[in-house]
Amino acid sequence: MKKFYVGVAIALVLTILAVLFVPGVDDFVEQTFQRYLGRAAR
Repeated sequence: MKKFYVGVAIALVLTILAVLFVPGVDDFVEQTFQRYLGRAAR
C-alpha cells in the first residue's frame, strides 16, 4: 500500500512539473480531469 501512495505522489509531482515547464500539457491535463470528473458526476 505504501508503494501505491509513493507512486501517486511521484505521478502528481511529475504532472505539476510538466504543467509548469512544458507548453500545451496544461490543456491535456485539464481535458483529462474534465473527462474523469464528468463521468464521476453522472
